[in-house]
Amino acid sequence: MFNVGQRTAVEGAFALAGYEGAIRTLPVTSEDERIFVLGRDDWGRLRDIRTLEQIVGQLLGRKVAIIDVGPDSPASVPFT
Repeated sequence: MFNVGQRTAVEGAFALAGYEGAIRTLPVTSEDERIFVLGRDDWGRLRDIRTLEQIVGQLLGRKVAIIDVGPDSPASVPFT
């Protein structure tokens, strides 16, 4: 799990990129990666997704992907 500082920094990075909402991830089996999920509408409003992936990856020390989800996507969990 991540400490308060990391979670706050990630929330700030998403906010600076234009996302205001609950941050969710897909369940992972490996601790060296995180996949963040956004609804399609949020995905379209986000600025510079690839740079955000780089920044969040550095903040967490993990490989990061940010993907959009549709109605058939797997269940996500809150980012903690």
